[in-house]
Amino acid sequence: MLKVVSLAVPDLTPQDVLLRMLFAPINPSDINLIEGTYGTKPSLPAIAGNEGVARIEHLGEKVTDLQLGQLVLPPSGTGSWQQWVVCSGADCLKLPATLKPEQAAMLYVNPSTAWRLLHDFFQLEPGEWVIQNSANSAVGRSVIQIAHALGLRTVNLVRRTDLFPELKELGADAVFLDTPDSVALIRDLVGAYPPRLALNAVGGDSVNLLCKVAAPSAKIVTYGAMSKQPLRLGNGLLIFKDISFHGYWISRWYKNAKREEVYRMFDSLAALEQQGRLKIPIAATYPLSEVLQAITAVQGEKRRGKILLQL
Repeated sequence: MLKVVSLAVPDLTPQDVLLRMLFAPINPSDINLIEGTYGTKPSLPAIAGNEGVARIEHLGEKVTDLQLGQLVLPPSGTGSWQQWVVCSGADCLKLPATLKPEQAAMLYVNPSTAWRLLHDFFQLEPGEWVIQNSANSAVGRSVIQIAHALGLRTVNLVRRTDLFPELKELGADAVFLDTPDSVALIRDLVGAYPPRLALNAVGGDSVNLLCKVAAPSAKIVTYGAMSKQPLRLGNGLLIFKDISFHGYWISRWYKNAKREEVYRMFDSLAALEQQGRLKIPIAATYPLSEVLQAITAVQGEKRRGKILLQL
């Protein structure tokens, strides 16, 4: 059961900071966590929310590398759907001051996932094709914008033709319906340069399409499972094309990454946001008291943009 409750703010130790949460998005992973179907399960009772942005309201006397009013990301696993957070100052991630708080609240998961997907599997060269399904998702839109900024070209698969114009406006080079009829069209488009990297957030038959148009020895990277169906593909695609399959979970990357590497990625993403080359659309903002209505809005079929909680 999900409900809003009032709790006392914990006392601070000398190493702690008091954070005032500003905004937190509602991601599919948050819904999965509440349903008990996510990769990790918290001890109950728990506070939901796996990302958000905050300002520092109070510093413990031994915290020397942070400042009052500074924009930060709270530690992963804190639970971002709350108004106040007490945590160790050493665990906060400092954000570039140029970031808008609403966009900063959505930095940790979707744009970061997109950035890593485009950097961690191949050293892609400008002009190369990348193909993805679920291109209208928050990660998909980030992939389009980041790839465009890097000089990469994207083939984007969606389920509705009314999404074509807005994705092309973001920088998509090509948009097709996620159906078998698109295979020949995509092959004609990419010609002798099929994509080495294919990004999957759907599963099911959609993966078969990705494999059919991908290059020999391509990598199919799964970071989501929106269809809730297992991957389906023909054996010949594995035998004759030597395609390999990989899973990607941004939480695992954060766990293993050095802090300097995280900050380099944030700086790159912040620079793109400041240049107007990276933006996640916001469909609506709800107060924390209306979190149940916000979750209903998240599950709307034709929602365009993220749902944020204003905390």
